[in-house]
Amino acid sequence: MRRLKKAMAALVLLAMTAGCSALGQQENVNATAVTANYTEMYVDYTFYDVNGRNLGLGGCATPFSKGGTGGVEYCAPLPGPGKTVRVAWDEEAPGRNDSKAFHYSRDVVVIGSHPLPEDSYNYVITKFFPGHQIEVDRSPRLDQLFYGRSVMRYMWE
Repeated sequence: MRRLKKAMAALVLLAMTAGCSALGQQENVNATAVTANYTEMYVDYTFYDVNGRNLGLGGCATPFSKGGTGGVEYCAPLPGPGKTVRVAWDEEAPGRNDSKAFHYSRDVVVIGSHPLPEDSYNYVITKFFPGHQIEVDRSPRLDQLFYGRSVMRYMWE
């Protein structure tokens, strides 16, 4: 768990120092990166482009039974709907040693809508499902987990 906390602190520092430096690029919006975790594992993830370049976007989340949410707010070059991003993540079972983390990577096509005007809320929601399934949704709508309701969802709902 200590490794997860250190990784989150490093991610926040990276986002604060480098995340907004690319504001002149297309597809950049002020956004909140949030995570909905429908598994019983802790997750810690990072977005990359398909060439392996770190996009400066990622997060972590607790297991579903412990709330299943996570996130951090910052500026970053965000992937648009229909574009492919690579998500690399670690899963760690509750109560396990940090050295027992499992590592995964998957290329995912972003679903959802185009960014809203700057004064609106924009979210990139990364959703983890059992069986190492993952969705990346660029949406103004949050899952029920973010409102304190433990409602199980499945892929493509």
